[in-house]
Amino acid sequence: MNEKIHPADRISPVSSQATYTYTNTANSVDDLEKLEILPQILQEGILFAGSGAALLLQAAFPGIKATFEESNIKTGNNTTYLANNLSDTLQSALSYIACLVFGTTEEKKRLLDLLQKDQSPFQRKKLPSDPLTQLWITATVYATATDFYQRIYGRVDFRTAEKAYAEFTTVLSCLNIAKDAWPPTRQSFWEYWDSQIERLNVSAESHRVAKTLLEKNDFPGWVNVMKPLLRAITIEMLPPQLRDAYGLKSSAKTRGLYRGAMGFSVAVYPALPASMRGYPLRFYLGDLRGQLGKT
Repeated sequence: MNEKIHPADRISPVSSQATYTYTNTANSVDDLEKLEILPQILQEGILFAGSGAALLLQAAFPGIKATFEESNIKTGNNTTYLANNLSDTLQSALSYIACLVFGTTEEKKRLLDLLQKDQSPFQRKKLPSDPLTQLWITATVYATATDFYQRIYGRVDFRTAEKAYAEFTTVLSCLNIAKDAWPPTRQSFWEYWDSQIERLNVSAESHRVAKTLLEKNDFPGWVNVMKPLLRAITIEMLPPQLRDAYGLKSSAKTRGLYRGAMGFSVAVYPALPASMRGYPLRFYLGDLRGQLGKT
């Protein structure tokens, strides 16, 4: 899972004269209004197809259950609680990012004001307070979205990839997510990623969480409709050592579904109306807007 995929570009490249900087300090809403590359990437709803792989990568993070318990997010002894916490947390993170990238100026200000006061719009979907766990959760979002985007549209050029990473860093800085731990450069991110992949531990608990997640049927409707396909994509996107550790088999069926999905995505998906391609994004943004209206 990296950014070394096949060549082709579907986003407007960054000019060779463009300048930008990385920062892990808090940014204003004005900085969010200047995002250029991230909106072009995240508007593609198909990127959410990588969420299954992100969840299983999170479930293998050492001490993930204890971290949720320390953050007063109930897990108990029931694996279902942890599976629900992971899926809820991921949906919460996606909703926050969707709002900060695509929301109105007032929505962005409202969300940041609530989060600054530690008042999550989603009372049951709070991010764990541990910065290292926050780092890994958000890292899986960035890595799986980057990976899946380039599997469909091809590898972006160096400067554009650098700009996209800088903008993602800006979003996380506004959210105060992993503020002091997020890698300052794209190179340092992939170094962190590779080292962390080696440290992941697929425990018996991870196995149970994976089984629960793969069998859950209370996801958004569009997810449940696509579950067989998403399961195949999840299996094929996982690093081989993790896939084997989870006991998930890459079979002729999963490879066929995956190749069919990628073939469709490359040949047909880009030509679909923006309203269809962006539905998952609108779902998460709409969910957050509904919660903001209640606070």
